[in-house]
Amino acid sequence: MGPNWRQIYVLTIILRFIFGLSNSYIHPDEHFQNFEVLASKFFGFSTTIPWEFSQLPSRSFGPLYIVYGPVLWFLSYFNVNITPLGIWYLIRVEFIVISWLVVDMCLYRILPTKPERIKSVFFTSTSYVTLIYQSHCFSNSIETPLVMVCLMLINDLRFDLEVRKSGKCDYERLFYLGIIVACGIFNRITFACYFIIPSFYVFKYIWKYKIGTLVGFLGFILPTIGFIAIDTYEFTGKLDVDNLIMTPWNNLVYNSKLDNLSQHGIHPYYTHLIINLPQILGPSILLLAYKFKNTYYRTTPFLTLVSGIIFMSLVPHQELRFLVPLLPVATCCFDFNSLPSNQQQNDKIKKKLFNKPEAVLSSFSQLGNYILWAWYIFNFLMCILMGIFHQGGVVPTLDHLRTIPTSKQIWWRTYSPPTWLLGDKTVKMVTVDKLIDYDNLIIDAMGSDNEVINDLLTEKSILIAPVATINCDYNGPELKLLWKYDYHIDLDHLNFTSLKCLQPGLGIYELL
Repeated sequence: MGPNWRQIYVLTIILRFIFGLSNSYIHPDEHFQNFEVLASKFFGFSTTIPWEFSQLPSRSFGPLYIVYGPVLWFLSYFNVNITPLGIWYLIRVEFIVISWLVVDMCLYRILPTKPERIKSVFFTSTSYVTLIYQSHCFSNSIETPLVMVCLMLINDLRFDLEVRKSGKCDYERLFYLGIIVACGIFNRITFACYFIIPSFYVFKYIWKYKIGTLVGFLGFILPTIGFIAIDTYEFTGKLDVDNLIMTPWNNLVYNSKLDNLSQHGIHPYYTHLIINLPQILGPSILLLAYKFKNTYYRTTPFLTLVSGIIFMSLVPHQELRFLVPLLPVATCCFDFNSLPSNQQQNDKIKKKLFNKPEAVLSSFSQLGNYILWAWYIFNFLMCILMGIFHQGGVVPTLDHLRTIPTSKQIWWRTYSPPTWLLGDKTVKMVTVDKLIDYDNLIIDAMGSDNEVINDLLTEKSILIAPVATINCDYNGPELKLLWKYDYHIDLDHLNFTSLKCLQPGLGIYELL
């Protein structure tokens, strides 16, 4: 007895919007590779432009204008009275809707039977990766629906080649495939990693229908020309054919040099496989490789999964969010048949599935049921941690400071504050090694020592820091708490010496 899969699915739709409108802050890139770039262009806000859009053109404006542009243009053109926080919520709702509709549609198209579809959609929709990461404004969140559409198109071409054998070239799918590949590569160069192995079936298809090569190339080259033209104009101020800006190439060259990657963090080559993938899949990783067996090993989703892990692992900078698009791909390959169960139970399951496909989620073996409950607990805890508490006070604090005049803000032991949320046209943000004398200054002190913070504190400054840090690690002049947001945890500076050192919250302080 209990809720069926449809009721759980409806609940996850509600949870998508609840967590999507929460204030957690997973990584600086969810602000600095989009809003910090676009808010200055559309609204004239003073922002902090990242190196990819200033020092070295290695991120394309094209995908940003496609995804963010319509909403930001509408708000700017019609001068809609809305706060930066409201803009942020609108875009995150857009991410939720796109992810929900596109990913679920692709899963239904890719998988051949109703039980398979139910299984994959169920695990995708109940994952914290879908509920949290997909609603955050990462380029990886844009990459996920692009990966799924590309996977669907390649799988359709393979089905036509191996099963349907229609004898006619599907020009439409080849054209759309070219468009998606171009959009995916200009969004993130890592997009190509997912399809290096599955592309075998595309080459096999166009070898049979050689004229299809021109159609696919046309689909690829048209958006590519558009993206190059946009980037050339944005980065140089003019359309100069002798100085074209090709951001994916610049990104590839930059990331091929170990010295460049060392500035962002060097990880062992096994990090994706041994650390990041288990964090994404949790206990369901047993369904992917129980006793290193999987009956889906020849399917297009499984080849995409393997391709993504192998080729992205060749780059020694490996973050968990890079694997976010693999979550729905992996659910297509969850194999309950590999779990131990007696023959009588197997016969009972097969009969139930034949008569009522929806029973797939209630027909697991005993180990399968344990995995399912562990899956619920794992994703519930990760939703609370990553969806609510993780750096959760940064955005609300900026929204609060937007209404308060300040001369100098010192941010300590938080992620870099995205200044666009202040909606200010005069603010400047610097780090402690690049201090300047300015009336409206934000200092990103990161994880600086106490001595540095003490030198920065003046009567006209305010300190924004985790409550736990002030309780246990701060050693300086006495401070007065002006304002606090309770749902904030800093996982980078945990101190287990006492409960006060684990107190959640982010506070605004001034000197007494």
